[in-house]
Amino acid sequence: MRFLVSAPLLLGVLLVGCGDASSEEGPGFEPDSADMVSGPPVPPPPGSPVPPIVECPAPPTPALEPSPLRVPIPAELRTSGATVLVTRLHQSHPPRESATQVPPGTQEFEIQGTRGEVLAVSVLRPGGELVDAVMVKAEDAHRVSRKPQARVLRVPQQYATLQAAVDAASAGDAVVVAPGTYTGTVRLKSDIRLFGSGSAWTVLDGGGAPVKLLDFSGATNVVVAGFTFQNVGRGNTCDDDTSMTRCSGNWYSAAIYADGHTEQGEAPTSALLTHNIFRGNPVGVLLYYYARAVVRNNVFVDNTHGFVANHFGGETLVANNVFWDNSSQAIVSHAAYLDVLNNVVAGSRVGVHHSYIQRGRVRCNVFFRNGAHLQEGFLVPPWFQVGQQGNVEVDPLFLLPEYDVFRPGEESPLVDAGCFGEALPDPDGTPQDVGAYGGPLGAWQ
Repeated sequence: MRFLVSAPLLLGVLLVGCGDASSEEGPGFEPDSADMVSGPPVPPPPGSPVPPIVECPAPPTPALEPSPLRVPIPAELRTSGATVLVTRLHQSHPPRESATQVPPGTQEFEIQGTRGEVLAVSVLRPGGELVDAVMVKAEDAHRVSRKPQARVLRVPQQYATLQAAVDAASAGDAVVVAPGTYTGTVRLKSDIRLFGSGSAWTVLDGGGAPVKLLDFSGATNVVVAGFTFQNVGRGNTCDDDTSMTRCSGNWYSAAIYADGHTEQGEAPTSALLTHNIFRGNPVGVLLYYYARAVVRNNVFVDNTHGFVANHFGGETLVANNVFWDNSSQAIVSHAAYLDVLNNVVAGSRVGVHHSYIQRGRVRCNVFFRNGAHLQEGFLVPPWFQVGQQGNVEVDPLFLLPEYDVFRPGEESPLVDAGCFGEALPDPDGTPQDVGAYGGPLGAWQ
């Protein structure tokens, strides 16, 4: 019986030894003499079971803030200086943006992120033209910052197709596509930047097939800029449906698509989509489940649906876009987290549809000529009201909308109308215009 008593005591002593001076007894604790053992240890009788060895767990490692992201300033801008636009996405707060004028001579710009943030960074010329961009999780900043000089892979000069160039690219590389019309689909992977030579001249054409022209499912830190995505066809009854909440996102055909989950749960998925045109597709951009994006300074015209976040879309900024004559729904939030700021939404059966959960802000948007500016599903209260929070109903007075020229005319109510402190100035320093050509990224063709 002596061992049967000693074994639990030994185990208890070992467990107490895993503690520290901050144990519940307090710093002045003194053991009672009855707990003291004097003399040599007494071995257990032969044949007795050996007490288990108890290992102290390692103390938890304190969570460290991510390393700063270091963005190189291109050599061509080190004389003139540059503007760096930073958009921060985080599940605990609305998107945040800042624009910094980098003085001449600067070789590297440092950005400190916090845990859980996704940083979308654009480097601009003084006139606002986009020179470079990167999108990265703050926790990955050290890896991106330490990468050697990234390569530029050119289509079609070096690679016949976009997919061949993407497959050959490594993390941090840029795929640059020459002017022309390209067919076929593209599956992106993480840390790849895809640049066209301007949306008016670089076209990805679906040829009427029910495809997803560009798919970044499960890929993080993706940039897509400078393309027209057009002519995706309809494949099944979901594509013909007037609702984007009846089917799962993977049933629809979309110009750009991303699935942000697997059977195990959330799959980190993120992209910066800017300076693109989406024309004549069942869906322009569709984010499924937890995919996140910054959708900024694009034009959605003559699609069935413009931008859709289907089934619990992740934190996404939809800002400074034009949605024009998208026949069914321009913007759809299916229990997603969307910030919808400074857009023009016009000519749709429904301007903004949302259902189940209201998350994110709808502010400073211009609505015009929609059947209904807002539609709610599943008995949820209104997400916003026209006439409040900067949302107005007015003719945007574009220059030549019949020829898809969506720049504001001199008398347009869009001029200098960006509002709520999120509205950063235009490249010329004037207050931000509403629509696709307003804000720091407003200088594009």
